[in-house]
Amino acid sequence: MSDVDLEDVASWCLRQKWLGMREDNTQWQKREFLPQLLEVYQQERPKELKREAENAARRAEWDRIAADSRKAAERAAHQAWLMRDMRAWGRENGYVVGTRGRIPRKVIGAYKEAKGI
Repeated sequence: MSDVDLEDVASWCLRQKWLGMREDNTQWQKREFLPQLLEVYQQERPKELKREAENAARRAEWDRIAADSRKAAERAAHQAWLMRDMRAWGRENGYVVGTRGRIPRKVIGAYKEAKGI
């Protein structure tokens, strides 16, 4: 039998509510289930650790996707702000700029030159 961390076994048993035994059970009182418990633990714990690792990898992937989405939303918000600012600047400086559609290249060029972009 390999090295077994008894605290890990105990916490695993509590999580599994192993065997559904109660303290008034004679097997429980004599602790006759321990060899069986260790055998089940050694079979099941690696599977549980693998599932936990897979779940952690899945959560990390979802976190990465969420971060990418937030970055994309921030870029889109900045672009929208830039377009509004460019249109307002163009109107203030005598250019004809619509409320929608493309901003004329001369307005973009003049805006960038004035703002130092």
